[in-house]
Amino acid sequence: MRNRVRKLIFTLPALAFAGMVHAQDYEVDQITWALPSLPETLFIPHAWSTGNGAIMSLVQEGMLAFADDLSLTEGVASSWEFVDPTTVRFTLREGVTFSDGTPLTSEDVVATMRYHMDDASGSQLATFYNNVLSVEANGDHEVVVKLSEPSVQFQYTPAHMSGFVFEASQLNEGVDTLGAPDNLPLGTGPYEVVEFEPGESVTLKARDDYWGETPVVGEITIVAIPDAQSRFLAMRSGDIDGTFNLPVSDVDQWKSVSDIDIVTAPSLATVIVSMDTTTAPFDDIHVRRAVAHLVDRDGLVNALLTGNGEALAAVNPPEMWAGVLSASEAREFYSELPEYDFSLELAAEELAKSAHPDGFDITVPVSNARPELVTTLQSLGQNLSQIGINLTIQELDHNQWLAQYFRHEDLGMQVMVYYPDYADPANYPYLFLHGDNAEQDGMNAANYNNPQVDALIDKANSESDPSVRAEALKEMFQIAQEDLPVVSAFTPYSVMAISSDYKMSGFNAFWYNVPWAMRGFGLAD
Repeated sequence: MRNRVRKLIFTLPALAFAGMVHAQDYEVDQITWALPSLPETLFIPHAWSTGNGAIMSLVQEGMLAFADDLSLTEGVASSWEFVDPTTVRFTLREGVTFSDGTPLTSEDVVATMRYHMDDASGSQLATFYNNVLSVEANGDHEVVVKLSEPSVQFQYTPAHMSGFVFEASQLNEGVDTLGAPDNLPLGTGPYEVVEFEPGESVTLKARDDYWGETPVVGEITIVAIPDAQSRFLAMRSGDIDGTFNLPVSDVDQWKSVSDIDIVTAPSLATVIVSMDTTTAPFDDIHVRRAVAHLVDRDGLVNALLTGNGEALAAVNPPEMWAGVLSASEAREFYSELPEYDFSLELAAEELAKSAHPDGFDITVPVSNARPELVTTLQSLGQNLSQIGINLTIQELDHNQWLAQYFRHEDLGMQVMVYYPDYADPANYPYLFLHGDNAEQDGMNAANYNNPQVDALIDKANSESDPSVRAEALKEMFQIAQEDLPVVSAFTPYSVMAISSDYKMSGFNAFWYNVPWAMRGFGLAD
């Protein structure tokens, strides 16, 4: 058992702030955390990754944030509202400062958003601002954003990494070195970066002048340990106190150590099998139904994920409906959808009705960086072979697979996993089912194009009333489930490990986008 550490840290804040020396009592002196990889720069617009997010979400904040239940909540903005369908007004909190003591103003938000919107900046997050016409400051504490068209999706932009606010002076002075060890990004968050070794480690110290709740941990060291087994050994020996992004296949090994606790949460990732509805043999609905009956969802969750996931009836994991339906309400709705239970008999009956009753041969490309997808195809191939469909797996380098996917040529069958940037029930339908994306560079690998489905998705993306959105999406899913352009397989859980000395109650799908050490983190009871 590791020793629980408490330490009283004495600090001298600015006299203008407190007027006297005060003592900051952190419940935990220091922790060491591990990630599979760390970035070469801490400037997120040029290095957008989960590793960078896990660091900078403790340092920088957006106007909005994700609550533990994945819904939107206030960040450095005390309120926000859609003044009209294309105008959003944010009111900033007063008394918020960057770690150098500079007060946060609306000009910092405007400079940040305009940086992402500037084509010359090369921001990897620019796409989140595609429908923004303008962003203006109205005094020191109000920001007004004008959109080119109504979009519910924009409200999430100020909450994830694309909304982390930079100090305007850092952006205005040039970003050539911003994020390097000698030019570290400032933020309004509970921690500041005090040491950075690119790709190796980063050290964060708690701020005594943070506007929000007092941090529990005084110092956080985050290290890169790429190999999962090496992370396990480091955890078992007490060299690290926790880690994110555990492979679900390794959970049983980690659980075998008595002073390591495993915490899981729905990841919101969706694993789907898509079939090109515009070319043979998958232009035949009976072929698609035959395939659907041979995706062994429950078997994959039990064998591949060792139970750390959930079989899916539609592309949205139940928790993806946050803010529109509860997860239980979503599951209840899914029970009303057309079902494609795992059944060799039903699959054979469907294939017999098709234009290919004797079966066919199909080659399916897959990224070799995603072993869970290879295993999914192996399972599906074994099942399909029993009705005369011969599936050959073509493992490709990830970049090679990605390039062919986005070319949208000879797509046939594809299997992929996608992790969202936020929880909204119209997100996946737009990506995988909307006709806008049934072309080059789109995510709609099924080339599915149904004007009625498109109209319902558009309605869900433009209406802010949750009940209106829910009804539009329910109708859309009923139609899409009949047409069956994609077969939903499963959603894996996110898995983290933490020393039994500590606890973290706020772990969720966006662990890399929220200040995780502030989310119910502390000493175990």
